[in-house]
Amino acid sequence: MATVREYLDALPAKDAKSLRRVRDAALAAAPGGKASISYGVIGVVFPNGARIHCGARRGGLSLYPGHAGQEFASELEDFKIAGTTIHFTSDRELPIALIKRITKAIITNADERAAARAKKKRR
Repeated sequence: MATVREYLDALPAKDAKSLRRVRDAALAAAPGGKASISYGVIGVVFPNGARIHCGARRGGLSLYPGHAGQEFASELEDFKIAGTTIHFTSDRELPIALIKRITKAIITNADERAAARAKKKRR
């Protein structure tokens, strides 16, 4: 799949709607994000290099927030988590506010890593 639109068009309508919702929430969380296909799923990349992914899998949908998702474990108790992947369905979607908070945490983590690298280089 070359584009986000093609990816979404290939899914059942309910799943496509759910992933659009996730993508739109991630894009709304911070300015400058761009959605594209990355690692075979929808990725949103921000100017600081932070990224969040979502996609369809057999039997449901997934959000790939990396390790930032672990910060929200108590809010994700109703969802299955496998490693750094949060599983959900179009019938049981992730709350938009939570998606935005997870996205902001990913962006903050990327900023902190960049600051640490810059500090290390100055030494």
